[in-house]
Amino acid sequence: MSKKEQSDYNALFNPETEVSSDSSSVTDEYKPSAEKGKNNVYQAIIRFIPWYKDPKHGSLQDKWTSWLVDPVTDRGRFVDCPSSVGKPSQLQDMYWKLKKSESVTFQKKAQIFSRRHSFSTLIQVIKDENNSDLEGKILVYRFGVKIWEKINAELKPVIGEKHDPYDILQGKAFALVITKVSGYNNYDQSKFVDKRIPLCIPNEEEKLKPITPDNDKKKVFEWVKENSPNLEKYSYQEWDSETQDYVNQVINAVTGETVVPTNTASVVNKKDDGGANVSDKVANDEISSKNISTEDIGDDDGDSLELPDLDDDKKDDDDSDSGISGDLDDVMKNL
Repeated sequence: MSKKEQSDYNALFNPETEVSSDSSSVTDEYKPSAEKGKNNVYQAIIRFIPWYKDPKHGSLQDKWTSWLVDPVTDRGRFVDCPSSVGKPSQLQDMYWKLKKSESVTFQKKAQIFSRRHSFSTLIQVIKDENNSDLEGKILVYRFGVKIWEKINAELKPVIGEKHDPYDILQGKAFALVITKVSGYNNYDQSKFVDKRIPLCIPNEEEKLKPITPDNDKKKVFEWVKENSPNLEKYSYQEWDSETQDYVNQVINAVTGETVVPTNTASVVNKKDDGGANVSDKVANDEISSKNISTEDIGDDDGDSLELPDLDDDKKDDDDSDSGISGDLDDVMKNL
């Protein structure tokens, strides 16, 4: 065994996951929502899984995205904001140009270029009676700031001991409870429970069993590698020429002027892994600007709060945590 392989195996078992201090195919993604649950309440038990290629730095992907709607076609698509990687952003430039305009109409249009913070990670579904076929699978889970805050509170607690949710032997289970509040998915009742639950892999009889410190690290690593979706697809993506053209088209439609891009050096020539362009994917998902109101989203920093499809939540005024038991066994009995 090479030193590199040994290092990879050890890193998986000791990810020491880091998160930024700043604030695929369909089957590869976990997409729970209140509407898919019983009586508009979705309950499941999941656990977070480190990204085998880079357990320490790559297990939690984050980026800023804009839901950019073309006023001419009334269609929208997500565009990764170059500010995600510290580059000049044509989207943010346009947001502030319109926001600071003397025209009230242009000030409102600034929201078209607002952004939001989104996160992606790998999870293993432990218990999900809404979709039992997913139990045991490793999937990509995309979420917003609220769940990120719960993860960050475990990694960087104000009081108490640090807990790494990505520790495949000692990570706590996460009870996911999604309710509907004011028409939006709400995650206030979701929480880490006290029960530690290891990664579960099939035994010789193909039954899922929790791993132990005695398991062969190489076998565990290879199983995770073979069964993990490609998380790199959810990291910040440099703009290709089609994306740049789309951004310019929206700017022209909104303002009536052609703006010289400030980040053309970031444009790359590439296609989606599946061979389809992004606009085809948006069309297949039947997303339109009617899903959102540009009058109600965004704040003075240009950070959007409610955009479609990323399951971000709208914070309820009641911050009480009256949802679930802290014991995993009790939680799973109640599901």
